[in-house]
Amino acid sequence: MDAQSQWTGLDAKRLERIGDHLQRNYIDPQKIAGCQVQVARHGHIAYEKAFGSMDLERNKPMRDDAIFRIYSMTKPITSVALMTLYEKGHFQLTDPVSRFVPSWRNHRVWVSGEGDDMVTEAPHRPVNFRDVLTHTGGFTYGGGLPGVGEQHPVDRIYRGLKVRSVGGADSMHEFMDKLAQVPLLYQPGTRWMYSLSTDICGALVEIISGKPFDQYLKEEIFEPLGMVDTAFHVTPDKVERFCANYQ
Repeated sequence: MDAQSQWTGLDAKRLERIGDHLQRNYIDPQKIAGCQVQVARHGHIAYEKAFGSMDLERNKPMRDDAIFRIYSMTKPITSVALMTLYEKGHFQLTDPVSRFVPSWRNHRVWVSGEGDDMVTEAPHRPVNFRDVLTHTGGFTYGGGLPGVGEQHPVDRIYRGLKVRSVGGADSMHEFMDKLAQVPLLYQPGTRWMYSLSTDICGALVEIISGKPFDQYLKEEIFEPLGMVDTAFHVTPDKVERFCANYQ
């Protein structure tokens, strides 16, 4: 028994089947360009390998220190950031978001119709922190999600106000104030819908902490965890490690 098997209780030879499977079913038929795999147990690494290419056109093999886009995995990181402020006592999960964003006291809820004929009603209760952490506040993505079908009248208001994800031209406060003008699609807490809720959480991190969102993530999450390569932008000295993007 090798040292890894001794510490993890996993058979190193059988773990090699992972690589065989990935190479045969994904790398060779070019379903993916490349990947990294790590299996750990009891705090010890049992299996760790890089496969394929990080850039097919430039013939660059996958590196152990390759940098990938993480896309929506930003969402759990954002939620963790907001919850660190909860741990510090800045808010309760049942607190209305309007405590920090006064314009949110003006929210209405869509009932029927569109345009000048749209019927709305007052929310039964305000949107709270739990709602925005769990995508149950009544927000949408403003249309454009694959497979959603015809755009809802509420989504047309998002488009008309040019509500964009955080990181666009609007400041965090402008982004939040625009959302106050859009009717909620349903009463807060009654349904679930994938939405701009995580962007809202990011805005709240910045508003409550008084720090730019990326700075807060760096100081409170990335640096303490030694995540030295995680950021919103890749610096020039790390571009060589940045994987090409494929669809």
